[in-house]
This record gives sequence, C-alpha cells and structure tokens, in this order.
Amino acid sequence: MPNMSGSSSPAIPLILLLVTLAGALFYVKPTWDEASSLAIGRDDKLSQKQELQQKLTDLQKIQQELNQSSEVSKQTSLSAIPEKLEEDKLILDFADIAQKNDIVMNSVNFSVPTNAPQGKIAKAVANVNLQGTEGALIGFLRGVEANSRKLNVKSITIQVGSRDEANPLSNFNVNMEVYYQGAI
Repeated sequence: MPNMSGSSSPAIPLILLLVTLAGALFYVKPTWDEASSLAIGRDDKLSQKQELQQKLTDLQKIQQELNQSSEVSKQTSLSAIPEKLEEDKLILDFADIAQKNDIVMNSVNFSVPTNAPQGKIAKAVANVNLQGTEGALIGFLRGVEANSRKLNVKSITIQVGSRDEANPLSNFNVNMEVYYQGAI
C-alpha cells in the first residue's frame, strides 16, 4: 500500500492547482471584463475630449480674430445678427421703413421656431402686411435691403386694391426670414 499513496500524492496538488486556477479565473474574469469596458469608455471620453479641445481652439482663434478687428465691425456683426430675436426692434424698423416710403403697415406676424439651436444662427419668419402703391413697395424693399439687420425676403403676395387711378392702392404681404443667434 505504500506504493499507492505515493502515486496519488502528485495528483492531489495538481488537482488543487487546477481548482485554484479555475476559482481565480471565475473571480478575475468579471473584473477583467469590467476593466476592458472601462478602457473602451475611457477611449471614447478621450476622443470626445480631443474633439471638444479642437472646437475650443477654433473658438479661441475666432475670438482672437474678433478681438483684432475693429469695434465698428463687431457692432456691425451684432446689429446684423443680434443675440436675441428682438421683435420689438424689428417692428420699429419695419414701421420706420414704411413711414419713410409712404406705405401703411397694417400688421406684423412672427413665426419663431421652438427648437432654435443654442449658440448657432437661427431664423424666424416675419410676415408684414402693407398697403400702398407699387412704387412705395419698391421703396420699402430697398429700405429692408439697406437695413443693418440681416433680413431675407422670401416671397411677396400682391392683392390689387382700388382701381382708382388717382390713388391706386394695393395690399402686400412680405414674407421675410429674420436671423438671430439662437437665444430668445
């Protein structure tokens, strides 16, 4: 019998070693998988950081260019596309242009998008209802074109009014895009 116990003794440490390795693998595998997923998440965050860093660098370059430009050009840029829509100023501008061109402004309607992107140039739609002559309309459109605010006339609807040759009045609906910087 001594021969039997001597032959089984090398098998027991081998079995214990295999059981220990299997147990260690069982406990280490989830931690290893978690570390791998965290490494992938870290890589995603690093790439996002690089993209944001590039955007920051681009914005800093733009800011430097703006700082180097004159105060007049800064004010011109802000008046062309202001930070907010400023409907009240637009109504006053339209009324002033209409008055200077001897045209009656009946109404102004704004259509503002609800999902305007923050920090990006957004556009709203302004519908201006006017009454006057065709020559007055042309003067109004020239006034809109000369306005410091960025306005883009998209369409004009003309409804012929009175046929009186002494005072031929028509109704006009002018549809314009109005630009602003995404903050209302």
